[in-house]
Amino acid sequence: MNKVRNYLLFLGFVALFISCSTEYEPQMSIDKDGAVEFKGYFGGQTRATETAFENGDLISLFAVDPMVSSELKASGNYADNVKYTYNGAGFKAGTKGVVISESNTTGYAYYAIYPYMDSADDAFTFSANSDQSTHTKYTSSDLCTAYHTPTTSQSVELEFFHRLSHVVVKFTGNNITSKSLVAELNGFMLKSSVDINDDKFVATGTASDVAMYEPLNNEFKAIVAPQKRYANDVVMTVTMGGTQIELSLARDIEFKSGYETTFELVVTDDSITELHGKLTPWSNRDDRLEEVVPKYILDDIEDYMPIYNGVNPPNVVGTYYIEPFVAVYCEDGGYGPGEEVIPEYITFSNQNSKDNTLDMYQYDDYGSWMEGKGAFISGSGNDFTAFFNSIGETDDVSFKTALVVSGTKASSGIKNLYYAFVMVEKGYDPDEILMNEGVFRVFKDEDGLSRLVSSRAESVESKSHPKWTIFSYCK
Repeated sequence: MNKVRNYLLFLGFVALFISCSTEYEPQMSIDKDGAVEFKGYFGGQTRATETAFENGDLISLFAVDPMVSSELKASGNYADNVKYTYNGAGFKAGTKGVVISESNTTGYAYYAIYPYMDSADDAFTFSANSDQSTHTKYTSSDLCTAYHTPTTSQSVELEFFHRLSHVVVKFTGNNITSKSLVAELNGFMLKSSVDINDDKFVATGTASDVAMYEPLNNEFKAIVAPQKRYANDVVMTVTMGGTQIELSLARDIEFKSGYETTFELVVTDDSITELHGKLTPWSNRDDRLEEVVPKYILDDIEDYMPIYNGVNPPNVVGTYYIEPFVAVYCEDGGYGPGEEVIPEYITFSNQNSKDNTLDMYQYDDYGSWMEGKGAFISGSGNDFTAFFNSIGETDDVSFKTALVVSGTKASSGIKNLYYAFVMVEKGYDPDEILMNEGVFRVFKDEDGLSRLVSSRAESVESKSHPKWTIFSYCK
């Protein structure tokens, strides 16, 4: 066969839970009757089918007692690799399932892995198939994981994320139906070294060619390990009629974990011209959040508050009054859980639905203020999380923080508002008025509703409030 070489241009804190004595040995209660049930979702998508889990899909389910460990262990968790099956409505236990112990009042944290594997634990190796030409071989190459904070609920929602990298090749052009097109990826690593606790998915092993799946005419898909390919690498061979055409990269491309790389190719009589390539979140997760809060800190914060991902957040423009404002967790011990601090006003403005950007201004009745511009908001439905790099001042000491606000938008305000920040940098502070750099704190509106207000005067309460702010190191 003739081979034609073309160039394809691509455009484009410290753990929070404290372990108990190692003498404690968790005793898992497993029984089909009374077992916890799980619902799986994925930002409007699930699995490589991109629509829903399918009947008979299996997941590996782990339960961790937070009083024993802050993360998943290789073995000795409350529940280890229990098999759950999707039945059309959710995941249910087969012959055995996780039953909440009567003595447990804090609940369990849950880790789930799709597809089910006998070898699954906190660290393992997963391999996508080199032949993904059929629906079954393609979907079984899709590694997804989910995590849920400790809960005592009998029905738990698990948000799954794609952990490998998705490659899509789309052909357009005149008379392409007569071309008998076939696409194959070349020289991609398929094995990934997986660390569940650190959310690390690293390509390993040797490279191979990948036969792609064609769910639609002239659109091909495949799943590979996260990896980087370089300029001049041959990454694809397209068979068109009796000719094989090798496509090479004109510049470096990183095939990221949880992202989809799409190549759109224009077919002419005897050649293929690259139209454009684009990189988009496959998991509907906006990775800009890690530009505001480092992932290792965000993982710790997420143990104490929800983080809502997705690309269709609600409109939250307005001013909200957070009162009573109480501590959930302070890494530096500044406040104990439930301690009240000065109520805060938060104004969200300039929300851009195209780029999901947002501005924020925060202040209180004692002169402290903080401002964040050009930040962004993620979420779906009425649930949202806003992320800010912010600057501010309190008691004449300036500071920079990374700020995270989560909640559910309602007509009367924001329900279940949570608020976390990391003190990134502070000015000259000889009296240690502000908390130390590098630590984080999490707070919430205790009564579950941060009211939508039109002015500060509308929110002034007659009750006295504590005379310290969320930024204070000393009360």
